[in-house]
Amino acid sequence: MEIAKKEGCKVLVGGSALTEGKLAKGYFVAPTIFDGVKPDMTLAQEEVFGPVLAVMRANDFEEAMKIANGVPFGLTCSIYTSDANLVMRFTDRIEAGMVHINSPTVGGEAQLPFGGFKATGYGSREMSDEGLNFFTQLKTVFYDYTGVKRQTNIY
Repeated sequence: MEIAKKEGCKVLVGGSALTEGKLAKGYFVAPTIFDGVKPDMTLAQEEVFGPVLAVMRANDFEEAMKIANGVPFGLTCSIYTSDANLVMRFTDRIEAGMVHINSPTVGGEAQLPFGGFKATGYGSREMSDEGLNFFTQLKTVFYDYTGVKRQTNIY
């Protein structure tokens, strides 16, 4: 956090050790939000294992994709939008192992493969094919979401 401050990131909240009461006997950090983080700054390029959020601003979707994929990590991500075309473009281009649409990145599904792209996670995905098959009952679903009456029985 000191490096982020020295590089010019603005602390919006937090940014210091918690030293009051029971917290004085440990190494606790206040939840911290930094603004003004640039893609080449240390805070954007290194993993921080703590309650720290780095706000990076983008002018459009293309710039946001460049920022998101311009880091050496790719465990999980999310996008919030009602634009289905944007969702598909994001899903296709994002370099992350787990993609959330209109939901936060916290949590996961224990029965699904867990892991990331690039320099995040470790080894191959946990709960890969063998683990997934253990919890799977195969079902084929045909979903016509067009709302238009079908004229034939052929897709």
